[in-house]
Amino acid sequence: MFTKAEEIIQLIEGRKNRGYGLMHFKDYMKSIGDPQKKLKSIHVAGTNGKGSTTNDIRSMLQEAGYCVGSFTSPYMITHLDRIRINDMYMDEKEFIEIANTYYESWLTWDLSMFEIDMMLACIYFERHHVDYAVFEVGLGGRKDATNILEPLISVITNIGLDHMELLGDTYAKIAEEKAGIIKACADVVSAETRADCLDVFLKHADAQGVKLYTLEPICDLSTNLQTVFTYRHLQVTLASMANYQIRNAALALETIWRLREKRLVEIKDAQILAGLRKAVWIGRFEIMQKDPIVILDGAHNPDGIQALCNSLQGYDDIAVLFSVLKDKNFETMLSILETITSDITITHFDNERSLDIRCLKNRKHLHLIEDYHAALTYMLKKKKTIVITGSLYFISEIRQFWQK
Repeated sequence: MFTKAEEIIQLIEGRKNRGYGLMHFKDYMKSIGDPQKKLKSIHVAGTNGKGSTTNDIRSMLQEAGYCVGSFTSPYMITHLDRIRINDMYMDEKEFIEIANTYYESWLTWDLSMFEIDMMLACIYFERHHVDYAVFEVGLGGRKDATNILEPLISVITNIGLDHMELLGDTYAKIAEEKAGIIKACADVVSAETRADCLDVFLKHADAQGVKLYTLEPICDLSTNLQTVFTYRHLQVTLASMANYQIRNAALALETIWRLREKRLVEIKDAQILAGLRKAVWIGRFEIMQKDPIVILDGAHNPDGIQALCNSLQGYDDIAVLFSVLKDKNFETMLSILETITSDITITHFDNERSLDIRCLKNRKHLHLIEDYHAALTYMLKKKKTIVITGSLYFISEIRQFWQK
């Protein structure tokens, strides 16, 4: 019997590369009673913005008085922050109790880390009788463990060229994988604008007999002192200063709008606005201090880096601390960062997939510091706007080190 959460987390995280496919996981969930089928769920896929959109939806529903579960990845502070009810992390005592109940079945079925986390979320949300549960896809969509859901509505943020070795090497191929979450039980809402991707979504929606909705015009954008925009007839104010969060928030709002239209939720305009104003998603254009300004942003692929750079247009004298996983398109990411500054420091972090910065040793214009603690100390001596970006795993480590 487990007595400490850390023991269980270590065991779960050691099972990252296991799993036998979605049908195997579906069979496992059936063997424990299909808890996911007892949830009113919302399913969120896409390349960038999934976590923020999930959090915005959660915040609006919570503001309307609902009890809301949310499932996101990767974690930023503790493994248990992936699974939340009303933005509170999964309770450790209950985590231990559920693990002790189901541990043997995890081994028997040889579940992966993500499958175990998904199962834990479904059990936890069912036990607490949440009114709604919002699930972020881990990777892709079609084969993802979250695709056991039968949601009220499906959401696809956008399509970017990420995880191409697994999802495909074109926008349309990746869109096919993301569109795998579209089911006959639920309409789909997307913030995507590329015609080739929308064609894929429409094909899948038509095949399932559901509707595809895209965003209405977003007007009156402002990110001077606060992020403000108009969507439908509502003037929205966000907590974030990043303009890339506007589209994520509009997508979340459109999702709630469609649910309200079908009388699947009851929520007032004032609650929608208050929920979006209160929604804070750590690690995304998160301002850690103001003198000098230090911004953390988990822009972990070229599209994310471009969106970050667009949001930095109003900032002067920028210095970047960057670290990324070695399987990412770091060359393109660096090229984009170089459009806003020549002051770029590359570092390494504690992950077996972290980029070996020695491969950049001949780049004289880049500053290389192996230890990220030393790199952060070096950066903080600069009297500049400091932007720390790259892998979300890196951002998580920086954030934890910062708080210590």
